[in-house]
Amino acid sequence: MRLLLIISILLTINACAAENQTLCDTEERYEVASHFSDFVQKVNFKYALDNSEGLSTDEVIKQVASTDQSYQAILRNFDVNSHTEDDNVVMLMCEGDSLIIEDAGCTAKVERILACGQRPACAVSLNLKSLCE
Repeated sequence: MRLLLIISILLTINACAAENQTLCDTEERYEVASHFSDFVQKVNFKYALDNSEGLSTDEVIKQVASTDQSYQAILRNFDVNSHTEDDNVVMLMCEGDSLIIEDAGCTAKVERILACGQRPACAVSLNLKSLCE
């Protein structure tokens, strides 16, 4: 009985440790970054050019996410924050207070993809005026 208890505790600890290592694998991190980049560009396009007048940025994000399962998974598994400046949107994919990916939808590339152990606070660091002109 003790052995069964010890094994279940070890399995639980390993599962928690794996969960806390979200996107530490380089290949997985870049795959998610690719989906996130597509998501951010579509949000930026809808916010700036599509008929989204009267909608908040969060409502636009939810509308765009409803079109793709990978976008919905991003919203389910991570904290996604946004910041708008003029007609430009920057979105942050965070895990709690730690930044994982920072992306401005006006560019074709992801601006910042951070590895485990290098993650600063979840806050916007991009200058949208210089990036999106």
